[in-house]
Amino acid sequence: MESITNPEIIAIIATDNDGVIYRFNEGAENLLGYSATEMIGLKKVTSFLMEEEFENFKSDILSRYKGKKPNVDPYRLLTLNDGYDSREWTIVKKDGTTFIAHSTLTPLKSESGESMGYIRIIRDITNQKTIETELLRKNHVLHYAEKITMMGNWQWDTVINKVQWSSNLCNIFEVDPNENLNFETYFNFVHPEDKDAVSMSFEKSITDRKFYDLLHRIISTSGKTKTIQLLGEVITDNEGNVIEIIGTCQDVTEQRMAEIKFRGLLESAPDAMVIVNEEGKIQLTNKQTEKLFGYPSEELLGKPVEFLIPSRYNAKHPTHREKFFNTPKARKMGEGKELYGINKQGKEIPIQISLSPFKTEEGLLVSAAIRDITIQKKAEKKLLKTKENLEILANRLKVKNTQLADFAHITSHNLRAPVSNLNSLLEFYKTAETEDEKTLLFEKFEIVINHLTETLNTLIEALKTKNEGSEKLETISFDEILNKTKEILSGQILKTNTIITSDFSKNPIINYNRVYLESIFLNLLSNAMKYKSEDRNPEILIQSGIEDGVQKIWFKDNGLGINLERHGHKIFGLNKVFHRHPDAKGVGLFITKVQIESMGGKISVESEVNVGSTFKINFNA
Repeated sequence: MESITNPEIIAIIATDNDGVIYRFNEGAENLLGYSATEMIGLKKVTSFLMEEEFENFKSDILSRYKGKKPNVDPYRLLTLNDGYDSREWTIVKKDGTTFIAHSTLTPLKSESGESMGYIRIIRDITNQKTIETELLRKNHVLHYAEKITMMGNWQWDTVINKVQWSSNLCNIFEVDPNENLNFETYFNFVHPEDKDAVSMSFEKSITDRKFYDLLHRIISTSGKTKTIQLLGEVITDNEGNVIEIIGTCQDVTEQRMAEIKFRGLLESAPDAMVIVNEEGKIQLTNKQTEKLFGYPSEELLGKPVEFLIPSRYNAKHPTHREKFFNTPKARKMGEGKELYGINKQGKEIPIQISLSPFKTEEGLLVSAAIRDITIQKKAEKKLLKTKENLEILANRLKVKNTQLADFAHITSHNLRAPVSNLNSLLEFYKTAETEDEKTLLFEKFEIVINHLTETLNTLIEALKTKNEGSEKLETISFDEILNKTKEILSGQILKTNTIITSDFSKNPIINYNRVYLESIFLNLLSNAMKYKSEDRNPEILIQSGIEDGVQKIWFKDNGLGINLERHGHKIFGLNKVFHRHPDAKGVGLFITKVQIESMGGKISVESEVNVGSTFKINFNA
């Protein structure tokens, strides 16, 4: 007995049949704080047990052995039934503090079977309970975390083909947690279109002894299609045989749908889109990027963005990129500077770049929208050339304007003044009373008429100058004039998304004044774009033909149209406008009409409000 009553961390307490302590080892002294002399022969075990727990102990023993008398001694029942009791107790120490203990109570009997009392072995399990409580708390947190993240965990014993799923994984698949599971259980949920890929992935994981992350679809018990992501680890025995695979499974259906939507938006963008991380590595591209630079997407992923930039910019670009990530904001890149990319063939491409930062779980990313502006650059060159030509033309027009000013002066003063003077003299003549007065007035009439004749001769000479256009004729292609006009108006065409179609097959050429024909095309096309409908892009159809020997051309548009009932009588008048457009001056159609008529032709119009207009020109009417 002495050999087992001295362990220091175990309390061993022996009592007689009345419950009085007669053995109290050193372990008991250390755990309870009492000395053996304070307890032996003086105290019962109940002195350091909690009354409520003792009543529970008593009730359990009576229930276990079907005791019907509530006052029967539970210790006596254990002895009579050769039983024992093992449970947790809250032990009250001498200083009043408590600890959680595991207690085993066993009756002692003599060789003849008579009761000698009881022995109680007590072990402090406070730390163990704390650890168990912490484990329970962590398991609860883990379960809650799995529920929030739509994640579960799994184990697959590959030797006996037994699978264990966490409760949340059962929820994802909508499986009864009590169901016996194996690999086929999981595989039966795999979407039919993904089964081959899943089989190959698991076979490869077992062959390579390395788990390959897997993203695929399942069809749950209720018929819902979900996307899940599997992560795992392959466990082998000492001989390298795979014995178990463990891992996690996450329902990423919403993330996958968001990714598909994002990819859809990315692919629908009209520009090349390149997503870059803080290290300058390309993370994602769209089809427009492949089209612009000539690289398949997989060749660009993970490459530094400088891969798409001419080498002469590479030294400075990382510094610019670092500055942008330090103060990220949506803006155009390199404003005021010419930017170039370089494609797979090594050809440089003029580009515009707009940068937009956005935060993700993986950190800050930047979306670069890249636009090829080759056409705009060509248009700019043409515009510069056109500007030079316009400056030359402006100088010519300046001379013409001076001539027009002189002409206006003649018509407003030198012509009106003599006519007004004649009217006044006529009134005086009617009221003259003597022949001398009439003779004097006649002399004045003669002087004024001479001035008027000089003025009219001057006007005739001016009109002869205007008619010189009919003498400068040459054979001209309508296609040539249209192409030149489109080049001049290329900026306006791009800005308004105008579609211009033509058919000159029935009458491709004309003998005409080149300057006048170019002016006619320019005025009618620019007007069609200027007075476009806000509800649709401009569409202009130009056709030529010959009817009854008369060369004709039609300019048809789908613009605002003109109310001919209200404005038809003044449509070709000088300074007449019919729409509230800031650039409307009422000069273009007037000039066009004068030029056509000076060449012996005629212009007319058919129009419907909000439908469009058709201008018809008869060149030799």
